[in-house]
Amino acid sequence: MTGSDAPPRVVWSLDFELRWGMHDLLGMDRNAYRTNLEGAREAVPQLLHLFVQRGVRATWATVGALACNDWDEYFRLAPSPPRYADSRLAFDPRYADLDPDGVLHFAPNLVRLVSRANGQDLGTHTFSHIFLGERGVTQKDVQADHAAVMGLFRERLSTVPTSLVFPRNQVAFLNFYVANGITAWRDNERSWYLKQTKYARHPISRALRIADALTPFWTRGGRFSEGATTSTLFVRVTLPEIAWKAHLAKVAAEVRRMGRDTVLHFWLHPHNVGGNLRRGMARIVQVLDTIDKYAREGAVYASMRDLALSASLDSSAKT
Repeated sequence: MTGSDAPPRVVWSLDFELRWGMHDLLGMDRNAYRTNLEGAREAVPQLLHLFVQRGVRATWATVGALACNDWDEYFRLAPSPPRYADSRLAFDPRYADLDPDGVLHFAPNLVRLVSRANGQDLGTHTFSHIFLGERGVTQKDVQADHAAVMGLFRERLSTVPTSLVFPRNQVAFLNFYVANGITAWRDNERSWYLKQTKYARHPISRALRIADALTPFWTRGGRFSEGATTSTLFVRVTLPEIAWKAHLAKVAAEVRRMGRDTVLHFWLHPHNVGGNLRRGMARIVQVLDTIDKYAREGAVYASMRDLALSASLDSSAKT
């Protein structure tokens, strides 16, 4: 269904990446952010249980390498990393020495758990969390990376992803992905300070993003259009308590202002929850309670795959 016929829909996407998603920031520091990364391994099954229990259909944008069993398998399956103009972005083979047991890089049992959970959509976050919008990345790199994801997920999990979240939200090579099985992706908001450009880490951009997250007067419920579902809100479960209350008010405002065909898209990383598991899970419950309290009649949860399938069925019905 499209237009005014479509019910309000709430989408959750989770960037499941462990250390792959932060390797350029953490470098060779063995213990940097380790509490969050190890906590993510506990957060994933708890989030899955909560979502299944509450009927939340979510997309888990998963780094393909997480499905590898160990470093030997990773090095056998992974394509060569892009030749980034900024060499700090490249995967460093020494990570195998830093994390010999792979606890920060591999989680095949958790990926399998996600793929089997009721209502959950196993999406892709590329094979090795490559930064698609950076200088030096070629289409050959993208083709090899995508083929590695598709091949491993098909062999190991009997599925292929149709949903994509671009690492660091750097939307690039979109025509390639659409031509190669991707039917839904998370898009960026329109405001310049919310886009992942070279200005993303500028203090002014960061300050504006925080202000946006705490201000209920600025809402931006979106639509699903030609495969794109625009991010509504990054759920900041690590905020101090007083700021968290304002953030929750922002969630409430977004939900109250949902139109008949609105799509709200909330997202986060499991490692955001993992730093303080009890607090993080309690706050996710608060968000779900807020959605249930303020959502208009007929609102449903939908994964990114669900959105694409619904659009496809609607298109077929019109032809």
